[in-house]
Amino acid sequence: MTANTVKKPLWIKITGYGFAAVLFASAAIGGLAWLSQSDMNSKALESKAASDLVVIQTDMAAIQRSASALALTFAGEPDIAGYIRAGDRQKLLDKFSASMKAVNQIGGLQNITIADAKGNVVARAHAPDKFGDNYLGRRKTVASAIATGIVAAGIEPGRTGIGMYAVAPVFVDGNVVGVVDVGTELSNAYFAPLAERLDAEIAVNVVSDGKLVNQSSTENGKTLLPAETIQAAFDGKPVFEASLLDGRDMLIKAVPFSSFSGEKIGVFEIGTDATDIIAEARAALWTMAGITLVTSLIALAVFFLFARSLGNTIGRLTGTMSRLAAGDLSAQIEGEDRPDETGAMARAVQVFKDNALKTKDLERQADEQRNTTEQQRRETADEQRVRAEAMAEATNGLATGLKHLASGDLTYQLNQAFASDFESLRADFNAAVEQLRETLGSVSQATSSIDSGSREVSNSADDLSKRTEQQAASLEETAAALDQITVNVTNSSKRAEEARVVAIQANQSARHSGEVVSNAVQAMGRIEQSSGQISNIIGVIDDIAFQTNLLALNAGVEAARAGEAGKGFAVVAQEVRELAQRSANAAKEIKDLISKSSVEVGTGVKLVKDTGEALRTIEAHIVTINQHMDSIATSSKEQSVGLAEVNTAVNQMDQVTQQNAAMVEEANAAGATLATEAGRLRELISQFQLGSGGTSEATSSTAALRNTTSLMRNSGRSIPVASPARSMVGKIAHAFSHRGGATATAAQDNWEEF
Repeated sequence: MTANTVKKPLWIKITGYGFAAVLFASAAIGGLAWLSQSDMNSKALESKAASDLVVIQTDMAAIQRSASALALTFAGEPDIAGYIRAGDRQKLLDKFSASMKAVNQIGGLQNITIADAKGNVVARAHAPDKFGDNYLGRRKTVASAIATGIVAAGIEPGRTGIGMYAVAPVFVDGNVVGVVDVGTELSNAYFAPLAERLDAEIAVNVVSDGKLVNQSSTENGKTLLPAETIQAAFDGKPVFEASLLDGRDMLIKAVPFSSFSGEKIGVFEIGTDATDIIAEARAALWTMAGITLVTSLIALAVFFLFARSLGNTIGRLTGTMSRLAAGDLSAQIEGEDRPDETGAMARAVQVFKDNALKTKDLERQADEQRNTTEQQRRETADEQRVRAEAMAEATNGLATGLKHLASGDLTYQLNQAFASDFESLRADFNAAVEQLRETLGSVSQATSSIDSGSREVSNSADDLSKRTEQQAASLEETAAALDQITVNVTNSSKRAEEARVVAIQANQSARHSGEVVSNAVQAMGRIEQSSGQISNIIGVIDDIAFQTNLLALNAGVEAARAGEAGKGFAVVAQEVRELAQRSANAAKEIKDLISKSSVEVGTGVKLVKDTGEALRTIEAHIVTINQHMDSIATSSKEQSVGLAEVNTAVNQMDQVTQQNAAMVEEANAAGATLATEAGRLRELISQFQLGSGGTSEATSSTAALRNTTSLMRNSGRSIPVASPARSMVGKIAHAFSHRGGATATAAQDNWEEF
C-alpha cells in the first residue's frame, strides 16, 4: 500500500493548470459574448429608431398625397373658377365649410384656402374671418402652381407655423385663375396620435429670426435635446443620442428637413422609447454572465475529475482513449467498478463516451431541426414570391393598358387574367375602355353624317352658283341687247314670241332652283339635328370623365390611408385621374367646335332661305316678262312702250341676279367652312383607335372631305357661259341694215341659231 501510494499525484498539477486555463477561457468567452450582446442591442435600438422615422415620413407622405388628391378634386369643381373670378367668398365658404369635418376625419387635413391668380386669399374654410391677405411671397407652392399650372406639394411655413400643403391650380380656358390650397399644420394635434401609436416623442424646431425655435413637442412642449445639439443636427452633423426623459430610457434622433423650395427650415426630433429594449438587454447580459460562471464551475469540476483519473490511467487507458479519440465509440472501458483512481479514470472516460453518443444524437436531431426550419423558410419565401409576382403582373398589365389608353388606342383589352385579388381591377379597366370606345364610335358615326351633309350642301351650292352666274351674265348682255332692240322695234312680234318661250324656260329654271334651295334648307336642318346629338354625346363623355375623376380621387385617398402598401396603387389612381381630366378637356374642346359649327349651320340656313326668296322674286319677274311679251305680240303700236318697260325690268333682274350670285357664293363659302369644321372634328376622333374599321372609315371620310373642300377652293367663281344675246345684237343690226330675200334668209338662219 505504501509502495503504491502517490506522493505527488499528477492530477493536482493538471488540476491547477486546468483551473487557470478554464478561468482564462471563461473570462475571454464572457467578454466576447458581452461585446456581441452590446453590439446587438445597439443595432436593435438603431433599427427601432430608424423604423419610427420611416413610419413618420411615410405618414407625412400619405398626408401629402391625400392633400394633393383633394386639392385637385376641389380645383376641378365646375363652379370654383367662377366664384374665384367673382370674388364670391360666401359661396366658397358654403361649398367648403361642410367638407371640412370629412376632410379632417378622412385625410387628417385641417386647412382649405382659396386664392386668386395674384395670391390674394379669397376665403379660408378653416378660418372664415381670415381673408384678403396676399401670401404669394411666403408660399412657394402657391407661386409654383400659378406659374406652372401643375400641382405643387411639400413642407412650407404657414400662417401660424410650418405645415404640409398641396396647391392645385384652377383653370378657365387654359389659364390659371386661382388655386385651392389644402394642408395641415405640423403641430401637436398631428403628431400626438402618431407619437402615441409609436410609443415615442416627437418635437419640431423651425428657424425663426436666424434661430431654431421649438414649434411643437409631445414632451410637455419642450425640446428633447439641448439647443447646441439641435443646431449641430441642423448644420448636417448626424445626431443619435441616448437620454433619460421622465424616467424612460430614450434614444433621440435629430434630422434636418427642407421646405418645398429646397431651403433648410428646421429639425425633427424623434425620441424612441428604449426602456424595454435596454432592460431586456441588461437582463440578457446578466443572465449570460451567470450562465458563463456556472458553466465555468461545472467545467472546472469535470476537469478536476478528469485530471485526477488521468494521472493514474494514462498508461492503461491510452489505447482505449485513442480509440475513443478516433471516434470508435464501441470501445469497452475497463475498471469502471474499481474504487481507486483507475476506476475513477475509467468512469470519467465512460462519461466522455456517453457524452459523445449523446452529442452525436443531438447533432442528428439538430440536423433534422435545421432541415425542417429550412423547408418552412423555403415555403414562406415561395408564397411571398408568388404573391409578389401576381402583384407585379397586375401592375405591369395595368401600366401597359394605360399606355395604350394614353396613346389613344381604345381597342386594347387586358385579356390575360390577373390573380384573384386583382381580377376586379382588370374587369373595371376593360369595362371603362369599352364604354369610352362605344361613345367615341357614336361620335365618329355622327361626324360621318355631318361629313355627308356638308358635301351635299357644298355640291348643291356650287351647282346653284354656276347656274346663277350664267343667268347673271345672260341677263347683263340681254339688257344691252334690249337697248338696241328698242331702236329696231319693227317686225319684233316673232322675236317677242321667241323671247316669251325663253322666259318660260327661265321660269322653269327658277322653279327648279327653288326646289334645289328647299332641299338645301332640309339638309341644313338635318345637320343642326346631328350637331345637337353630338352635343348630347359630348355631355355623356364629360359625365364619364367626372365620374372617373371621383373614382380616382377615392382610390387615391384609400391608397394614402394604406400607406406604403398603397403607394403603387396611388400612382395608378393619379394616372387614371389625369387621363380623365384630359378626356374632359377634349370633350369640352369638341363641344366648343360643335357650338361654332351650329352657328355656321344657322348662318347657312338663313342664306339659303334668302336665296330661295330671291329666286321666287326672279320667277315673278319672269312671269311679268312673259306678260309683256304677250302684249308686244298683240299690239305692235305698244311695242316701244313695252320694250322700255321690259328694259327696265331686265335691268332690275340683272341687279337682283347679281345679288343672288353673291348670296350663293356666301352659301358656298359657308358650306366649305362647315366641311372644314367637320374635317377637324373627324381628325380629333381619328386620334383614337376604335377598332372594327372605325379608324379607317374615319380616315377615308376625312380624305374625301378634304378632296371636296380642295376642289371647291380651287374652282373659285365659275366662268360664265357666253350669252347668245351679244351675237344676237349683231345679227339684228345686220338684218335691219340690209334688204332683199338673201338678207331675210340670213336673218331667219341667225334667229334659228339663236
